[in-house]
Amino acid sequence: MATTWDELLERNKKYAETEHKPQPYLSEGPSLPPFIIFSCIDIRVPVERFLNIQTEEAFIVRNAGGRVKNSINDLLFLDTFTQGKGLTTVIVIHHTDCGYTHNTDEGIKDGLKARVPNHAHEIRQLEFNCIGTPEKLEESVREDLRYLKTHHLVRRELADNAKGYVWDIKTGKLSPIGYEG
Repeated sequence: MATTWDELLERNKKYAETEHKPQPYLSEGPSLPPFIIFSCIDIRVPVERFLNIQTEEAFIVRNAGGRVKNSINDLLFLDTFTQGKGLTTVIVIHHTDCGYTHNTDEGIKDGLKARVPNHAHEIRQLEFNCIGTPEKLEESVREDLRYLKTHHLVRRELADNAKGYVWDIKTGKLSPIGYEG
């Protein structure tokens, strides 16, 4: 049986009463994590768990496929908002059996056009950056690293310290993906 929103709200009440520790306001100068991690929204990819990350240790940006291009604004915002202080490393983590490896941009667009044909012009302009096939998984990480390292708005020190990995959903292990560029 699926969890309902009301059940989640009840869990929040319990959390607020028994576990929550007040967080500092931005004006109180919380310490900034050195890492920003781009990862997939897939529920099988528990980044916080497989890296044993505590709340204050990393910014985690999740989107379909874990693609950097789809959330570059988040990185640019954080680095600008923090005035380049704190963030030192960008981590890109894609994973095996990702839905993005089983889809193409055209396939997603075709599905959307079938559902809402009156918006075909808008749909044609969308970019999902799907991977298309499991064989291109490692290359998708390299593409994201290339995108980071060549993006003219990404701070050079941050781009130079970008790292990429593939997380195996069966073994739980991260494998580094090299980038020569």
